[in-house]
Amino acid sequence: MPTVFNNPSVWKSSNIALVTLRGEDRINFLHNFCSNDIKKLALHRTIEAYIPNIKGKCIGFVSVYRGNDELILVTNDYKTEELVAHLDRYIITEDVEIKLELSRPCSLLTGNGIHEWLQREQPTGTLIANNWFEQDSYWLLSELSNQQRDSLTPLSDQQVHTARIHNGTPLYGLDITEDNLAQEVNRDQQAISFTKGCYLGQEPIARIDALGNVHWYLVRVDNQNVNAAADSTLTLQGQPIAKIRSTSPESGLALAYVKRGYHEPQSILDTDQGTLKVL
Repeated sequence: MPTVFNNPSVWKSSNIALVTLRGEDRINFLHNFCSNDIKKLALHRTIEAYIPNIKGKCIGFVSVYRGNDELILVTNDYKTEELVAHLDRYIITEDVEIKLELSRPCSLLTGNGIHEWLQREQPTGTLIANNWFEQDSYWLLSELSNQQRDSLTPLSDQQVHTARIHNGTPLYGLDITEDNLAQEVNRDQQAISFTKGCYLGQEPIARIDALGNVHWYLVRVDNQNVNAAADSTLTLQGQPIAKIRSTSPESGLALAYVKRGYHEPQSILDTDQGTLKVL
């Protein structure tokens, strides 16, 4: 199955949640509860961030978009009500309103020629950069007209997630849960600012950065030999060495937490279940 889409394409998201923050204090507030630097986020730009708890574990993994009068958090719909409740708990006197939106229209636009398509069609609604694939893609928060939709190639869930896994992009609930430390996800450069100052969960994240490593790292693996299922654990001499997360039977690739020391690219893991290669 191809991991690059040759035509302007659309995927109607089936499990995407949007969390909006409005109010005068929205930027300072979110800055204090996520791992990236929201104060430096430019207008109409997007960055990744973890929402950690006080122990530095991920209770959310989001893309943050800065609009004119709102911040929009785009995430996979996994325990999003708990995420909103966590943030809402810390609003005391701040001018912040947090709202979970599960029914707002949301389509993913991608594929070769998508920029030309956007210039030609000029769809209304908020356009948010998405980083799932090797090629540019965007969330469009509005309904497409029938004519616009007919001019795009529809993508299946299988196609989208095969391309996402090929690019090594994790989703919350599938590849990241509240059991994971932020640095285990292996996206420090994209999702963590080590210079922004204090925020909830910052202390354990900074301590890991300063003093040592985590025990597991999320990496892409060639799963063709083992054909391990999602959420299975592979062992080496009876000890866990790889925890499989998202899988793509079509490409033979998977995302997996691999034990430190075995997680470097091109590492070959001769597990008890078969050979696994880190990519």
